[in-house]
Amino acid sequence: MDAGKRGGSAAYAVRVKRRKVLLTGGRAPVALEMARLLAAAGCEVHVAESLKHYLCRVSNAVAGSSRVPSPARDTEGFLDELERIVRREGIDWIVPTCEELFYVSSGLERLGQICRVFAAPLGQLRRLYSKWSFIKRAEQFGLSVPATHLLATPAEWSEWMERIAAASPADETMRDYADGFVLKLEFSRSGTKVRLIRPVAGAAGTPRTFGAVQGSGKSNMFAAQAPEDGFPWIAQQLVTGRGLCTYSIVHDGKLTAHAAYAVTYSIRSGACFYYEPLEHPALTEWVRTFARLERFTGQLAFDFIETADGRLLPLECNPRTTGGIHLFRPEDGLAAALFEPESLGDTFVRPQPRTKAMLALPMLALGWRGGGLRTWLRKLASARDAVYRRDDPRPFREQLLMLAELRRIARARGQTMMEASTGDIEWNGDEGWQ
Repeated sequence: MDAGKRGGSAAYAVRVKRRKVLLTGGRAPVALEMARLLAAAGCEVHVAESLKHYLCRVSNAVAGSSRVPSPARDTEGFLDELERIVRREGIDWIVPTCEELFYVSSGLERLGQICRVFAAPLGQLRRLYSKWSFIKRAEQFGLSVPATHLLATPAEWSEWMERIAAASPADETMRDYADGFVLKLEFSRSGTKVRLIRPVAGAAGTPRTFGAVQGSGKSNMFAAQAPEDGFPWIAQQLVTGRGLCTYSIVHDGKLTAHAAYAVTYSIRSGACFYYEPLEHPALTEWVRTFARLERFTGQLAFDFIETADGRLLPLECNPRTTGGIHLFRPEDGLAAALFEPESLGDTFVRPQPRTKAMLALPMLALGWRGGGLRTWLRKLASARDAVYRRDDPRPFREQLLMLAELRRIARARGQTMMEASTGDIEWNGDEGWQ
């Protein structure tokens, strides 16, 4: 059997052994997709979530839902409640979906005594989620990476900015940044707080300055000033090309499911909301190589830039569920990839080539800005909404209640909607969890 055999064949269509599965992070469309895929495969799905309103709460695919304490603000209470749910419901597996993953992993030894947990150790997750140590890890494996520099303190920030402003063309260390760079917090998500910095034209013979092109809301001298958002940050070489993303399931370094897609519609160069499968053998081989050398077990996603000359340069890693899961259908066998990897032999499951999915609300609100109107209309008409299902309609209405709840949270805390949507589950590399 070919290692890339298409999911959906008879070998993959069988239902997996009935299991009771607890998903965490039930607010996200990716969690709803996971719940539906597992339920269709015969699993009994339960969900734990800290919001009052969330997509999985009202889904027909979910047998039971429980509200739990905020993982970020009350980790012990969160873990206590997960343990109670596991014991009460007889849960076989816990599968985290969003950033609560890191808090689940912090209790891996404790939870692993009462059920199986599909999560890597926290130290390994931290190494991959850090936008700095991930790049160093890929480089250690002999993979090409964009030039990346760690700015751990305000002093390092100022020193580096002065150095790049004064650098001569002969300075090979700084040459990669001369045409611009991207500033990102070492731990961040969905493209938040990303600054694109380019040279600002000045008088001949004067030191170069760099200004924020988008996303900072600062003056064009922003790059020379230390940010107010804390540290560490990284400065990464600005690489132009096609944005690509992958989502995989991995067991002990072996791919059991894999999907790739191009970034065509996204929120401010952050989270995508349109998905169309991409056949890209070189991309698949890159992911397989990294997963094998890392000896990873869990869900694994990457963002890449493919340059005009075909080089694949990784930007960051998300060791959790991402939008690529929307490309899988029940007949593809994702549940087997999660719970019965041995049944796949040397194969892995992939989405069917004609599958197209989208998040309808952002696609309607923002998609028309991202390209030609005719292309947008065609994609809008041909893709299925990842939230709405005729046989499971309530999550579509629930998302409106969830958005209203997040809006109230954002106003009360002076946050953006994006910040409010992750504030109670996000993990920012807390040294105490290493």
